[in-house]
Amino acid sequence: MSDSQFASATERLRANGIHLTGPTGTLTKDGITASYTHADGKLTVEIIDRPSLLPLSLIEAKLQSYLEQSVAYDASKSAL
Repeated sequence: MSDSQFASATERLRANGIHLTGPTGTLTKDGITASYTHADGKLTVEIIDRPSLLPLSLIEAKLQSYLEQSVAYDASKSAL
């Protein structure tokens, strides 16, 4: 994930109530806490805490969807 893709992802996640405050940090939403690091073109996210009834696979799928939408949106802006 390039720096511009990370910036786009940050904006899209913020619009969905998830705030990334820089290239590394912690994010929280709806009882879910995760740490993240963006370095060397790679975004790494680790779920630290979540409600016990919420499957990890569901959290990962939703976050992946937000990120894929951000990358696709960034690519479409670049094509203009």
